[in-house]
Amino acid sequence: MTKVETTMARGSTLSNYVQLMKPGIMVLLVLEAITAMIVASGRSTQFTSVIGIAAAGILSSGGSAALNHYLERSKDVLMTRTDHRPVATQRIPAKNALVFGIALIASGLTLALILFNVLTASMILLGSVSYIFLYTIYLKPRTYWNIVIGGIAGVFPALAGWAAVEDRIGWPSIFIGLLVFLWTPPHFWGLSLKFKEDYAKSGYPMLSVVKNQNEVINWIVLSTIPLLIFSVLPLAIHALGSFDAVYYLTAAVMGAAFVIVDYRMLKKPTVQNGFNAFLISLPYLFILFAGMIVSAIF
Repeated sequence: MTKVETTMARGSTLSNYVQLMKPGIMVLLVLEAITAMIVASGRSTQFTSVIGIAAAGILSSGGSAALNHYLERSKDVLMTRTDHRPVATQRIPAKNALVFGIALIASGLTLALILFNVLTASMILLGSVSYIFLYTIYLKPRTYWNIVIGGIAGVFPALAGWAAVEDRIGWPSIFIGLLVFLWTPPHFWGLSLKFKEDYAKSGYPMLSVVKNQNEVINWIVLSTIPLLIFSVLPLAIHALGSFDAVYYLTAAVMGAAFVIVDYRMLKKPTVQNGFNAFLISLPYLFILFAGMIVSAIF
């Protein structure tokens, strides 16, 4: 093998392992933890602490994703959305994914213990455990409530980020975590509607498989109501966070965008309009988190 071929092979292997870590989900969860940390410390936020919580989050989130790939490999090959994944295609051996995932989670927990405290590491561990055991292993193959109950895994990064600063759990971190929890159903149900046949082939009892199209769309619309109301709840309950007009403006704009999508879904309940709920949800939390960060720093 030439040097060029060797370099290409290494690059391909690295790319496969990055895919194994589900970078899209990872970025959101890490940003959630960073947001909670910045909201907790405000202008006194230390850059080194942000790097530390990001590193611990990348390792633990990436490790959890790798174990998800390992556990779902036999299902992934059945779905067009996932049949290209590294373990499903055997570009990465299943045993390697298992070892890689465990090693990453262990590294993330160790880093959190060294840089922060036991509570931070515990929140990171609970996030991984709930995603792997509660959602992936138990809920996902058994009930269409899987994404609702399993969404609890998305709460823990915010708790970890806050605990890294305060060594306790604060109400604003619970608020940030519950935003992710409430965001998860409308985000995922729109996606599952588009890939209904995939989930049916795999045997997963997703909402789009067990309910008809109109019912799924109604559920998406209904699930956005508590999300949008909750996003501005600190206006009434100040213990949830002291945010300024920047945050509430972003929440209002993104809430209005969600309402427009919901209205179009109800008026014309098509698969594409349902999928639009997934598309609008992609930037939703990123923009709200940005608003929180600006509120905390400036």
